[in-house]
Amino acid sequence: PTITGFLHLGGLRTALYNYIFAKKHRGTFILRVEDTDQNRVVPGAAEGIEDMLDWAGIPPDESPRRGGPCGPYLQSLRLELYRGACAALLDSGAAYRCFCSPQRLELLRREALRSQQTPRYDNRCRHLSAADVAQKVSQGLDHVVRFQLQKGVEPFQDLVYGWNRHEVAEVEGDPVILKGDGFPTYHLANVVDDHYMGVTHVLRGAEWLTSTSKHLLLYRAFGWEPPQFGHLPLLLNKDGGKLSKRQGDIFLERFARDGFLPEALLDIVTNCGSGFAEKQMGRTLEELISQFDIGRITTHYALLDLEMLPEFNR
Repeated sequence: PTITGFLHLGGLRTALYNYIFAKKHRGTFILRVEDTDQNRVVPGAAEGIEDMLDWAGIPPDESPRRGGPCGPYLQSLRLELYRGACAALLDSGAAYRCFCSPQRLELLRREALRSQQTPRYDNRCRHLSAADVAQKVSQGLDHVVRFQLQKGVEPFQDLVYGWNRHEVAEVEGDPVILKGDGFPTYHLANVVDDHYMGVTHVLRGAEWLTSTSKHLLLYRAFGWEPPQFGHLPLLLNKDGGKLSKRQGDIFLERFARDGFLPEALLDIVTNCGSGFAEKQMGRTLEELISQFDIGRITTHYALLDLEMLPEFNR
């Protein structure tokens, strides 16, 4: 997870499904902390997330705190790995340096919005000659590294949503994979980490479903075998609205403080979230593991009725 805040019910649901999937298949549950957006890092959030997973009874097998064979598990400590991977893409021509200023990018964005189009980068620097790039680098000009999106994306079978394919090159500009501060974006860091950590299965939020084709293009550019992906539908309020973080009423610390049992939280998020043959209150963690079937996760939103939580807590 990112550490832009503390663990909430949506994050708990994602962690829990990864945990029970890993345990059911005798695998390893890895907690990797994404802290590459340094401006948004909340001090103490990484420790807080691991504390809450321990409290919930679903501790990771490998993590920043526990260590493991594929560490470090904090992305800010893996920068050399990302820079090496980025250099390989630059050498192969799959990536390029982009010298466009923030002002130019903002003008592109405004122009697109004025024309009622989705803002996208116009791939201008993709066409710079090697001599132009060398000259700009020698002048010390600020730049980022972008990945060349190619047409002809292969379909993939999502563990939840079935066959999917998003022709990203037709609707998006080439994405930034290495920022000007030397930190990677999510797209590069997660592909590189999943490869070097030997990750075989990724369960993550459905908001990443349309980015998966982009990630598969990165795997292809590296010549690596991708993991299998499963995307979990959003967890919403019972009225279909987004779970509100603003009141602080969906963070695990609050439930722990108010005397709710971790078992009650695991029970309610799986009860509303599908993945089981039938709805049933009071499942133990062992029962969640043995009864879980990823093929039974539905693609519609999971509606969470928190007014029922005291009932689950009894």
